[in-house]
Amino acid sequence: MGIAHRKQRKQQIGVSKQQDNLYFVWLDEFHKVQSICSICLNGQQKDIFSQLLPYLPQKTNQCCFIGSISPHLTWSKTLILPQTLNAQECEQQCRFILQKELPIPLDELWFDYLTTPLKQGFRLDITAIRKESANAELAKYLPLKLTALDLLNHSILRAFYAILGQEPTNTLFLYQDQQGCLAVCERLQQRQVLQSQSDLFELYQQFIQRFPETIEQIYVYQTPDILNSHTIESLPKNWQRIETDLPFIALGNALWQTDLKLVDLSSKTPALLPLINRESGDVKP
Repeated sequence: MGIAHRKQRKQQIGVSKQQDNLYFVWLDEFHKVQSICSICLNGQQKDIFSQLLPYLPQKTNQCCFIGSISPHLTWSKTLILPQTLNAQECEQQCRFILQKELPIPLDELWFDYLTTPLKQGFRLDITAIRKESANAELAKYLPLKLTALDLLNHSILRAFYAILGQEPTNTLFLYQDQQGCLAVCERLQQRQVLQSQSDLFELYQQFIQRFPETIEQIYVYQTPDILNSHTIESLPKNWQRIETDLPFIALGNALWQTDLKLVDLSSKTPALLPLINRESGDVKP
C-alpha cells in the first residue's frame, strides 16, 4: 500500500482519531456529508466497528477508509516543469527525484504525487514517507484497516475549502488541536506548510518570517476541546474563525480525490454512539 491508491472506486470514509475518540465521515449517494463519532473505551475497538456497520453506506468490504498523517513524518518537494506529464511520466519523475535526493532505498518508501496545471508549465508535488512510519500510523487504527494515508495538511485544506465553498489562493489557513498547530497556504507555485507545538499567533509569526509573500485572508479552525474564552478572545480581529459540527480532519479525509463543488454540507449534527459492553469477535473487512 502506498500513501494513496489512485484507482480506488469504493465508498470512501474519512477517519480521524483523537485520544480514544474515532470519527467517521462520508458522502452519501447525493453527496451529502454523513458523520458518526464513536467512543472507544478500554481499547476495545472491535466492538465499536461492529456497532458502526449498520450506519455505514456499504458493507466494509466495499468501503475504503482514508486517514491522514502529520507532514513532519514525510519528505516533500515541489517541481515546476515546462510541460504536462502523464501518469507514467509523473511516477518516473518521482522515482528519479527520490533516488537522487533521499539516502533511502525506494523499496523502503511509499510515495505519492499531486499534479496542478499552470498557465505556463506544470506543478508536481511529491511526497514520500518511510514504510516503517506509515505502518506505525496504520497500527493506531487496528483492527480497522486504512486504505490510504493522505497528508494532514491536504486534509485540512480540503475541509476549509468545503466549508467555505471556495478554494482561495494566497490565503492562510490555521488549524489547532490538542496535538499542536498547522499553517497552510496554497500558492500558484507551491503549497506552503508549517507545523508547530506553539500557539496560533506564534505559528503565524514563524510562517510570515519563512514565507514573506502577501497573505490576503486568514481563516482559523480550533477543535472544540481547546476553545475557551481566552482562545476565542486572543485571536486578532482580522482572523476569521470557521465553525462546524463535523469532525474537521475526518471531513477532509473523506473528501480525498473528490470534486468539492459537489459536496453538500447541509447535514445534521453527527451521531454519537456509546460503546456497548459485550463480547465480540473481530469485524472482518
